[in-house]
Amino acid sequence: MRRPTVLLIAFIAVMALATSVAASGPALKFTEDVTGEQFVCDDAVYTITSGEIQLVTHEGSAAQGNTNFTVTVTPRDVVAEDESGNPVSIVGAFWAGGAFNANSFGEVFTLTDKFQIVSSGGGTVGTVNVTFHVTFQQDNFVIKDFDFGNCSTPEE
Repeated sequence: MRRPTVLLIAFIAVMALATSVAASGPALKFTEDVTGEQFVCDDAVYTITSGEIQLVTHEGSAAQGNTNFTVTVTPRDVVAEDESGNPVSIVGAFWAGGAFNANSFGEVFTLTDKFQIVSSGGGTVGTVNVTFHVTFQQDNFVIKDFDFGNCSTPEE
C-alpha cells in the first residue's frame, strides 16, 4: 500500500550498507511506545491504544570488508481499536537485513513486513503482508516486491 515508502527505506538501507564499515558487536535491543500509531487498512483504520514494539538491531563486518545488518521489530502487547471502538490485537513482525560483499561489490537486501490484526473473538480482520528483495551485482540488478495484505504498517 505504501510501496514508495518501503522502496525508499530499502534503497537507503542498501546504500548505507554499501558505504558503511560496521564493527561487529552485540545486538542492540530497545523498546518504544507506539500508542497513537495507526494501521491503515482498505476498510478500516486501527489506532493503537496501548503496547510497545521491541527493536533488535545487529551490524557486523568481516576482515575481508564484507558487512551485514539485521533489524527486527516485534509488537509487545499491542492493542488497537477500529473507528467504532472495537478492540483488536496486533501480532507479527517486521524484519530487514542485508549484506555487502567487498570482493564482488554485490549487495542483497530483504525486507518482510508481516502483521495480523486479530479481533477479540480470535479472527483475523486485517493483514500486512509485504516482502521486498533487492539483489545488486555488477551484471545483475533484481527487485522483487510482493504485497498480499490489505493494511499498511504505521508510517513511523
